[in-house]
Amino acid sequence: MKQRGQVAVEYILLVSVAVVVALIITTAMVSRESGNEGFLIKAWRVMLDTLGSDKADDLGPPSEDQ
Repeated sequence: MKQRGQVAVEYILLVSVAVVVALIITTAMVSRESGNEGFLIKAWRVMLDTLGSDKADDLGPPSEDQ
C-alpha cells in the first residue's frame, strides 16, 4: 500500500519537471521580449527581411540605355 503513494508522488514530480522544462524551452523559442527574442522569432524575422528585400526585382533584363 505504501508503494502506491510513492508511485503517485514520483509521477507528480516527474510531470511537474516535464512541464517546467517545456515552459523553459517554449520561452527560449518564441519569446517576443524586445532585445531578447527567442531563436524561432529571430529566424522568422531574418526570413521575412530576406523575402521583403525582394532582390528578384534587381535581376531583371538589362535596360536598352546601357
